[in-house]
Amino acid sequence: MNDRERFLSIARFERPGDPYDFHQWIWLETIERWQAEGLPKEAHPLRVVSLGQDHTEYLPIHNTNRCGRPYFNPPYYIAIVPWFERTVIRDEGETEVVRDEDGMVYRVSKNVPGVLPQYIEYPVRDRATWNQYKKLLDPYTAERWPVGWDRIDLSKTMYDHNPLLHGRPWNERDFPLGMASLSLMGLPRNMMGLEGYSLAIYDDLPLVEEMADYMLYWNIEMSRKVFEAGITLDFCYLWEDICYKTAPLFSPEIMRRIMVPRWKEFTTFLRDHDVPVILVDCDGNLDEFLPLALEGGINGVLPFEVAAGNDIHAARRNYGKNLILFGGIDKRALVAGPQAIDRELERVAKPLLAQGGYFPMLDHYAPPDISFEHYLYYKRKLKSLRTVD
Repeated sequence: MNDRERFLSIARFERPGDPYDFHQWIWLETIERWQAEGLPKEAHPLRVVSLGQDHTEYLPIHNTNRCGRPYFNPPYYIAIVPWFERTVIRDEGETEVVRDEDGMVYRVSKNVPGVLPQYIEYPVRDRATWNQYKKLLDPYTAERWPVGWDRIDLSKTMYDHNPLLHGRPWNERDFPLGMASLSLMGLPRNMMGLEGYSLAIYDDLPLVEEMADYMLYWNIEMSRKVFEAGITLDFCYLWEDICYKTAPLFSPEIMRRIMVPRWKEFTTFLRDHDVPVILVDCDGNLDEFLPLALEGGINGVLPFEVAAGNDIHAARRNYGKNLILFGGIDKRALVAGPQAIDRELERVAKPLLAQGGYFPMLDHYAPPDISFEHYLYYKRKLKSLRTVD
């Protein structure tokens, strides 16, 4: 059974006991630490820590957002085309004020590029600035579709694959293929800033809904082009990140109004094109978010951050086979070492794997206080939980 068959069987709850590692985010600073602890500098870290297994790929097209650092590390830029030219507005010694590639102005450390910036100005402030900005989100701009996007290019994939697949159509793959798709409130929040977007909900709700409508149009049209090229997808990956540690940023009433009907339209479109797994990435506490996601036609959620109070077992009890689970393994256990890792895998991974419909992952980025030794121990221990061939 190849990786694509395994992925789809697990998602259908037909293959319990298979610890398929869907993907793992790793901070760049973590990778730099691991390189000092034995990870070869010339090696792609995802290919090393996957233990040569579980090869999930994404179509190489420019939608939703784009990463500013290697290995899918933030900063994440809104996928406007073309990007703005990054400009240093003011040098302040240890910090600098920058206008970045997607038009945001912020203050950032010059010596620690991964630290969170202080945002000063956002590109969308009102209807006039939105009307200008959305011109950069045209789904048909040629730059969104790099030459060769519709064929397998092994020089650009995250993982190693059979060399005979190079240049072949995507549908000849033996691994799961997905596409980053749709953000109804997360990206507009980034365009306006949390304060600006929150005020707009009350001061100009029609503008907020218009932005969500455009997000939907943008991603349906990009998906349409993929399907018209004859490419089938195994999953689509939606992104929101609109929850804090204890609750969503916005009321359930607002989320239901903005997201649910548009999610329904998008997920119906995807299912009409035989996409079986439609998952959404949302950090923070998901208790109020999850029922809305399912109402909108989404059938997978990640990463179930433990420190935010998420109970991934309660999610399974509440939603059963209507919800595919990803994540939920407390990253802090990997900091502590083997005994804590054993306990965490016994607590989370082992019982959920036995039920199927579960992809074990850490509950967010692997932070730099995890040693390379501990991470490899975790991956090997996780693989030892396999109970199927």
